Amino acid sequence: MSQVSKLVISSDGCEIFAEGAGNLDGPTIILIHGLGSSTVVFNNLFKDDKLLSKVYLVRYDMRSHGRSGRPVDQSDYSSPKFAADFMAVVDGFNRQKPYLLGWSLGGTVATDVCTHCPAGYLSGIIYVSALPYIGAIMMDLAKDCLKNLHPRLIRQDVSDALKARIDFVDSTINDCNADNWDDRLLWVGAFSHLDANDVLNAMSRQQDPEPLFAAGRGGLRLLHLYGDADQQLDNVVVEEQVSRHFINKKVVVIKGGGHALFYEFQSQVVEEILAFVTM
Repeated sequence: MSQVSKLVISSDGCEIFAEGAGNLDGPTIILIHGLGSSTVVFNNLFKDDKLLSKVYLVRYDMRSHGRSGRPVDQSDYSSPKFAADFMAVVDGFNRQKPYLLGWSLGGTVATDVCTHCPAGYLSGIIYVSALPYIGAIMMDLAKDCLKNLHPRLIRQDVSDALKARIDFVDSTINDCNADNWDDRLLWVGAFSHLDANDVLNAMSRQQDPEPLFAAGRGGLRLLHLYGDADQQLDNVVVEEQVSRHFINKKVVVIKGGGHALFYEFQSQVVEEILAFVTM
C-alpha cells in the first residue's frame, strides 16, 4: 500500500511533517508519538498489513520533534496550537471524524482537541500507556524511573543529556536485545534531535482536563491500553482519575506489557484497535 508524506501548515505557520497509509475507505486513526520520539516509533504499525487493510493510518511529528518545525518561544507551545496542528494534519489528508491514538505524551493532544475543536470532532480516543494531560496528575502518574530521568533530559551537560536519552528509550522497551537493536538506535537518534529547550517546551503548556472529562461523560468512546510492567508510568492512575469519566470505554491491561506496548505486543494491540474502530 502506498505511503504519502507531506508537510502541512498549522495555523501559526509551523510546518508539521505527516505520513499516511492504508485503506482510504476505512476509519482514520491519527497516531501521536511520545516525548523525544517521532513518526519512526510507529514504523511497525505502518508495516502491519492486517491493520492497513482495515484502516487509514496517519502519523505526524509534534512541533519541536522530528521533521516538524521547532519554534523557540514557549508561547508557541500553547494548547490551542497543538489542537491546530492536529486539525491541520486531519485537513491535510482530507479525513473526517478520526480516532486519536496517543502514546505517552502524545495522549495529551486529546485534551487539546477536546478543548479547542468542535464537539464531535473525534470518533474516539485510544490511549496507549498515555499521559492524558499536563498537570498535577503527572506527579502521581510518573514512576521513580521517569522522575529521575526528567532533570537529566534538560541539563546542559551534553554527555549526560545523551546518556539520559538512551536511558529514557531503554525504559520504554522492557526487552532490549539484538532483535530490536536497530529500532532502539533509531528511537535514540530521534530523541537526540531535541535539546533541553525543546524538551521543556514540549512539556510546558497549560491544560484544563475538564473538557476531556465532559466529552467522556457525553459519550466519547475511549480505548485505554496499558501494560502491567510499564517502567515509566503507573497507568492505574489514569484509569482511576481519567478513564472513570468516560461512560463508553474499554480498559485493557496486558500482562508483561511495558511502556512501548504497541511495539512489544503489536499483534494484541492491533487486535484491540481493530475491534474498537470497526465495531
